Amino acid sequence: MSHKRSVLILALSLCLVAAASSVGAQVITATIRGTVVDEQGGVLPGATVTATQIETNISRTVVTTGLGTFFLPNLPAGRYELGIALEGFEAIKRALVLTVGSDVTLDFTLKLRGQETAITVTAEAPLIQTTKTVVGATINEKMVDALPTVNRDFTSLALLVPGVTNGVGGNGPTLAFNGQRGYQNNIFVDGASNIWQYYGRQASTFSQDWVQEFSVMTNSFSAEFGSASGGVLNVITRSGSNQFHGRGYGFFRRKAWDSPPFAGYFKNDNINDPVFLTKDEVPNYTQRRWGGFLGGPMVKDRVFFFTGYEDLMRQSTDTLAISDYWKAQGYDPVVPIETTDHPFMFKGDVNVNDSNRLSVRYDRTINKAINEGGPYNPTIGRDTFGGPVWNVVANLSSTLSNTSFNEFRFNYMSNMPPIVCNMSGTGGKANLASEPPGTYAQIRYPNLYIGCPIFTGTEGEQQMVLTDHYSFVRGHHQAKVGGTLQRNTTNVDITNFHDGYWRFAQDLQFNINNPASYPYRFTGNTGPGAFKIPAWNYSFFAQDTWRATDNLTFDIGLRYDVDHSVTEGNQYVDAKNADIVAKYGGAPLLQKTKVDYNNVAPRVGFVWTPNQDKTTTIHGAVGTFYDQSHGNFNAIYIINTLTGNLTTFNCNSPLTNPFWNSADQAAGAAQCRTWLASSFPYFPDLSKAPLAKVGFDTLDPKLQVPFTTQISFGAAHQFREGLAVSVDLVHSRGNGLEYIDTGNLVQPNGEATVLDPRFSYVSELQNAGFVHYTALQTQVQYRTGNAALSVSYTLSKATSNLVSGSIFGSSPTNPADLNQDKGPDATDIRHNLVANGSYLLPFDIQVAGIVVHRSAWPWSAYTNENPLGLAYPPRVEPKNSRRGAAENNVDFRVTKEVKIGGSLKASVFWEMFNAFNSVNYTGMNTLIDDPSSFGLYNSAADMRRQQLGVRIDF
Repeated sequence: MSHKRSVLILALSLCLVAAASSVGAQVITATIRGTVVDEQGGVLPGATVTATQIETNISRTVVTTGLGTFFLPNLPAGRYELGIALEGFEAIKRALVLTVGSDVTLDFTLKLRGQETAITVTAEAPLIQTTKTVVGATINEKMVDALPTVNRDFTSLALLVPGVTNGVGGNGPTLAFNGQRGYQNNIFVDGASNIWQYYGRQASTFSQDWVQEFSVMTNSFSAEFGSASGGVLNVITRSGSNQFHGRGYGFFRRKAWDSPPFAGYFKNDNINDPVFLTKDEVPNYTQRRWGGFLGGPMVKDRVFFFTGYEDLMRQSTDTLAISDYWKAQGYDPVVPIETTDHPFMFKGDVNVNDSNRLSVRYDRTINKAINEGGPYNPTIGRDTFGGPVWNVVANLSSTLSNTSFNEFRFNYMSNMPPIVCNMSGTGGKANLASEPPGTYAQIRYPNLYIGCPIFTGTEGEQQMVLTDHYSFVRGHHQAKVGGTLQRNTTNVDITNFHDGYWRFAQDLQFNINNPASYPYRFTGNTGPGAFKIPAWNYSFFAQDTWRATDNLTFDIGLRYDVDHSVTEGNQYVDAKNADIVAKYGGAPLLQKTKVDYNNVAPRVGFVWTPNQDKTTTIHGAVGTFYDQSHGNFNAIYIINTLTGNLTTFNCNSPLTNPFWNSADQAAGAAQCRTWLASSFPYFPDLSKAPLAKVGFDTLDPKLQVPFTTQISFGAAHQFREGLAVSVDLVHSRGNGLEYIDTGNLVQPNGEATVLDPRFSYVSELQNAGFVHYTALQTQVQYRTGNAALSVSYTLSKATSNLVSGSIFGSSPTNPADLNQDKGPDATDIRHNLVANGSYLLPFDIQVAGIVVHRSAWPWSAYTNENPLGLAYPPRVEPKNSRRGAAENNVDFRVTKEVKIGGSLKASVFWEMFNAFNSVNYTGMNTLIDDPSSFGLYNSAADMRRQQLGVRIDF
């Protein structure tokens, strides 16, 4: 984005804000707004409006303005009684339910005294809202409690919402919102981000039973929500009330309860012959999850507490896709895996006085994934990941006057999870110091990965965040302005190629007497692999909900973010440049990274209610949404370049083969492989390689923060109470995604020319990737007292010029021509149909289920061969021109509730996942060089599983 364009957008946005300062959806609370009139339609100033939360008996009161309007923000989600009173008129009371982030508009007509008081009872939150432009849905408390989730992970329920699929890339389990990358999302829990910035994924574990509800915002969310160019999950945990309420629960799984076939491996001699293990071949599977919570008053109507604990132990197996050859060498295709997790939470809510409410939460998670790895990793090639994460969050909500309100928030997170290699039992600097370099190198064959993972050690961070939001009312405008100050400290101690990384072209065990078994590639790093660097980031926003007429509302917002994280490492640049000049001569290579000050994000939307009863809305919005910088970019730069020395030999590439002979490429490649084999598996002696050169991983000094332009237009209609339909046309244009440009050479007419002959390569992380997504998203919701049903269907198309969805940056086929990688994105799953529902039968038996159909996922063939000796070998075929398999899944739960006495009741659950035993493949061998396994599915989701559970509530 040019400087002039940024200034123009900023000026226009500020003009809009000056005309109408803004307020949007509350982060962790809800809003009630509306107008009070008499029977002739005349506005009634001075009417008292009181919202009383039923669970805590805490009240908030405002008085209608001269325009007859009232505004009640910062209301905790829950059940309320709303009272309207004015001298000379009959009082009105209305019961309603507020969900997290809801913005409810209620207009009231007061009758002259002498007529009967009108009392309206509403059991549920409204299915459509008449002032919000955000596209998404709310997963309410009943859904959280009733729907089956095999891992009790509340975020999996976000997949029920149109436009949400599983994320892509190698940074752990994530969600893809409207085709964008999983690391571009944000998850707020009680107003504080629960994102591990380094990887852009969830940090702490929050038990599903602690979650009260959450909203899923996929498009057009307000300027209050930042550091997310994908989507947002806005979560609130349970709180205590005036009644003691507690729960104890347990969920249990066993191998004996699951039905064969079990997901297994696949024969290499027949790509159509997957092999599933029998029950006798599968080691015992055990999962037990138990926990509970307790909440209640410490001082009635004043001080409340909520605390919870959960303990998970899962012992299972991974069935590998390694070939028959490696099984014959003694590698077991069945690997035991184990997961443990022990989250704890304490939360206190204090009604300080009529104007101030304080909420404080402490949580701690100790999570471990033992024998973590992929479909080609036997036990010797795996690691243990995880460790303690803890948070402190404090929220102070204040009513300053009848028309002004404030929210102040403080949160601190410490996240320092170690990654411990199975082979060495250590990670980071301890791993490097224990044996000679290369002892624990990662060794990759096409169908077997052994040794220590490339990254072991600690990839941690500490975050401190201060946030303040100020809301006020001016006429028909409800305005909100605010800002955030964040100090993020990246704390890293990782190996990052210091152990060495070897690649082999075929599945053949190394033998020094057999040249066919020699490696063709090696990458190694020397130098320290640890640093600790803080960075300060800040943001400002303004948002306006302008009720222009009785049936037309505009949302106008502006957000501005400044992210200094990208400058981490600048302090090493001068010393590294001096070292480069001293060793290699010539000019300095590196430049310091500059802060991107252009992150101006205007957002505009409208909601029109054309009919008198406001059961129909027409809505639309357009806006800009920025991601945040992720610390792994800078960590790679610092460890590989600024404090380290990374060297790569690829015998198939003229760029990194020091023995390359353009007249006899085969001879040069063979000489390179022989030289590498002479050192395997230890570090090669780089001084003995002719023309041995180091390479550098760098950052574009003008690296920008990726952003999306989000556009939505749609309609919603509530046919009658409990039944609503919505249709949205959504477009999301993700731009500036990171890709790696190995920009040290050009390739005119197929001949590689090195631009800087001092180095083998210079890769630079740049912004030129895009993901464009267009979809028709539909949803039908039906709720009654005993039943709930939601059906969503998404018809979508996603295209990109990215090879992968990895947070480390995409490595293009040819960085000089990104169009070679233009095609269907990895998230291009055209048809998504998801239904969920629950129904209460007689005798207190409830049935609930989730049905999923997703069409086939795309994939690409690739090769390690380079017969023409090109620096950038072309694709063997267009990107993602092939399709895998569709996903079909049915999960259901049957619950029997038994009332024991008073408020004490017990519930017994029987859950079945993948009830119809559908085979859902999740990956395949895409290496065309191995015809025996190419196109062979190498992994599949679990088959039918069963889980029993019990819950005691009081």
